[in-house]
Amino acid sequence: MKLWQAPLDGSSIHLAVEGSCGGTTLGVQLARQAISDGGRVLWAAPELPDGVRFSQIFTGIELTASSRFHAMNLVGNVDKALESLLHNAKMLPGVSLVVLDDYCPPNGKIPSDVVKAVNNLISQTDWTTLLISKGGESMDSTPLVARGKSKLNTDKIWLLTRPNADSKRILWIDEESIELRLVEEGFQS
Repeated sequence: MKLWQAPLDGSSIHLAVEGSCGGTTLGVQLARQAISDGGRVLWAAPELPDGVRFSQIFTGIELTASSRFHAMNLVGNVDKALESLLHNAKMLPGVSLVVLDDYCPPNGKIPSDVVKAVNNLISQTDWTTLLISKGGESMDSTPLVARGKSKLNTDKIWLLTRPNADSKRILWIDEESIELRLVEEGFQS
């Protein structure tokens, strides 16, 4: 099996995840992919990714290449935080991926100020933007609901689910399901 590769094509992706199924890990894996391809990554979240998990996924990446990973603390006024993120993304050369992890409350409606700030960020970008948040419970046959999907101006909606208690995960991109296995190095297809 090989590590799963995502299309990093300049689109905006809303990744809704079931709790504790590896959303942050998937984001770190996409960051590794972007850096391996010569790009730069900006990561904004209330907390940094787990250091052990980060080093497992970044195994084999040269130390100088990993210096193209820039982290920002996403706390306080969301408008100001995303303005700062946008400014940094435009100032740094070669940004190919911007990740917002846990950018909204874990349940309920996404606050309107967050929606407005995220939409403003998306409207001014030419890199891939990945928004990672907890999904909501579905009332139909879909496995999960991407909260705020009708208000966020993203190009794509991905759903990451954990059907069992093992390492198997299902990533839904549009109507297509992709079976993945979560191992120490990341998601394998």
